[in-house]
Amino acid sequence: MLSDPSNEYIIAEAERRIIAALDQEPIPLVDNRDRRDFLIYPTARLIVERIGNQRLREYQAEAESKAVNAHLSDEVDTEFVVHMCTESFGWDVRIVGSEHEKDRLPIPLRLYNLRMRFENYLEVAPQFHQSSWKLVNRPLDRGWVPIRRSELDRLISGKFRQIIVQSTLEVPTLLPARLTEAVQRIESELGSKIRRTAPLEISETSTSAFPPCIAQMHSDALAGKNLPHEARFALAAFLLNIGMSTDEVMRVFSASPDFVQDLARYQVEHIAGQRRGAASREGGYTAPGCRKMQGNGLCPVYLGSAFDPLCEYVLHPLQFYETRAWEIAHGITSRTWYGRKRQKKQHF
Repeated sequence: MLSDPSNEYIIAEAERRIIAALDQEPIPLVDNRDRRDFLIYPTARLIVERIGNQRLREYQAEAESKAVNAHLSDEVDTEFVVHMCTESFGWDVRIVGSEHEKDRLPIPLRLYNLRMRFENYLEVAPQFHQSSWKLVNRPLDRGWVPIRRSELDRLISGKFRQIIVQSTLEVPTLLPARLTEAVQRIESELGSKIRRTAPLEISETSTSAFPPCIAQMHSDALAGKNLPHEARFALAAFLLNIGMSTDEVMRVFSASPDFVQDLARYQVEHIAGQRRGAASREGGYTAPGCRKMQGNGLCPVYLGSAFDPLCEYVLHPLQFYETRAWEIAHGITSRTWYGRKRQKKQHF
């Protein structure tokens, strides 16, 4: 269907959608009063999936999530939104009824107009960092979490983000020529939109550019501590992403008590994309983003055991590294420029 010349606008708008996500700008809305408009979103996802860049997928997920939240804030029909939750996610969300029904609830629960099952709430809420989202800080009534409509909108948009980051689409081997061109154009944009760090020798100077999470894992690995699986993957992927060779990465882990050289080489080469197989990823794996690190308990800033102001302005350890390495190269020691030049992206 996308090969039909009359549908070219779908691919063009999908490209615009992805570029907007890369530029961290609002996704452009399209309303041609054409039933084919709904194909723009899946086409954009298809392009991103074909490219296979995890950071691009995270940019797309963030932009689509914000777009969903904006749409929902304009939707006045709460019953429709609740129905969408049930049909799309299988969530059990209910509207708190009349004032008479509210009067029978405990006083703290009368401030909310909706409630949802705690297991559905916990599908998304842990990825939000404000303390108000933590279940221990909310009233709980026989397994029901009271929520406001604005909070439900946020949970829905967070679920959309989660779906994009965690799910995959089956991409046909052969794509229409116009779609292939779109993939190639987006790939050409990645070099400038998502900056890549040139390979460099790992030294005391370069390790000082590591974000707190990577610095802690790197230090623990060199000290011979056994890291959990998630930490080993994150550290290995990060070091490979910034230009270390597989042999150099293996030496970082060689002090581990359970280090087995052949197994370590296989795992590092797999992360680097040097092993063939169904589970391998062409070009290698990208280190997990900040939210994934926080969810795995690997972010010392999120856990309160470390702090760096730059962490509030980035969403990925590689973004931190690129910025801090630039500071070091230019002799910049003041951190006040973050607040003047950047918008905060995280609140710990």
